[in-house]
Amino acid sequence: MKISAAAAALLSLAVPTATAWTVSRHNSAMVSSVHRSASVSIRSPSLLQSTTVKDAAMEEVAAAEAAAPASTNPEIFGTVSSSKLNKLYDLVVIGGGPAGVAGAIKAAQMGRRAIVIDKPKFDAGVLPNGLDLFFGGPTGLFSKALRDLAKTTNVAAMRAQHMDSDVIWKQITNGIVKLAMRNSEGQCRTLARYGIDYLQGSAMLLGEDDEANAVAEKKFAKDMDSPEDGLRSVKVTHTGVFDDYVGFVDDAEVTVTGTKVLVCTGSKSTRLPGIPFEESHRIFDSDTINLLGYFPRSVTISGLG
Repeated sequence: MKISAAAAALLSLAVPTATAWTVSRHNSAMVSSVHRSASVSIRSPSLLQSTTVKDAAMEEVAAAEAAAPASTNPEIFGTVSSSKLNKLYDLVVIGGGPAGVAGAIKAAQMGRRAIVIDKPKFDAGVLPNGLDLFFGGPTGLFSKALRDLAKTTNVAAMRAQHMDSDVIWKQITNGIVKLAMRNSEGQCRTLARYGIDYLQGSAMLLGEDDEANAVAEKKFAKDMDSPEDGLRSVKVTHTGVFDDYVGFVDDAEVTVTGTKVLVCTGSKSTRLPGIPFEESHRIFDSDTINLLGYFPRSVTISGLG
């Protein structure tokens, strides 16, 4: 990416534990910026909805739907039928990152029945078809995508064609979205190919003495390979389920039971004290970098994880 030698070098260092300082092309004042991971909390989710990243994703989906033949049964990602959820799983995976997906696939390869439960990082990052742009991706997916695009995007050539900064940034965000969509949809297809269920929602592992476990042990007594090993139940809230009688039920609460539970909820980067991540609109971490809505004149990155 030929912004400048310094900027290109800095962008190539945009890794999950990085902290970045950006300068607006309209303002030369230096301000700070940073990183965080799976449990990012944004006080204003509308900021994500207003960015070109979200818009670009919507345009990609619309274009794909226009090119695809009409279907009377459109696919919705992250939902599971109630009839499947009412059966015992061999493995319940909490967390849909690379480790969670790999664990579920390994179980399926060994002939085990598995399900992956994952909560989207941002509601605005979920497309109308249920595809979560972050699903199956590593911590700092967008910063990694930006780093890769920095290696192949020729900004100098774009400027030579008299392209405005807004147009250049649009091209970059389109590239990021395409990479994220390919990764997410590819992971969903892989799970489906192995017969692994994928459910979006907030998961809570219930205690061993919880009543739900006692009920499940009676319900699945004949399905357990080793009853003495017991089982564990996971409560899933804010999820979508296909009920055999009433159809699709949104914002439902279900209990998923498995003989084994694998917790892969990811990592969380350290936010340095004294840096106003939430207060500043130019301070980002490797996940929230997708909130950046303009092409910065320069970028400073802190952290070489």
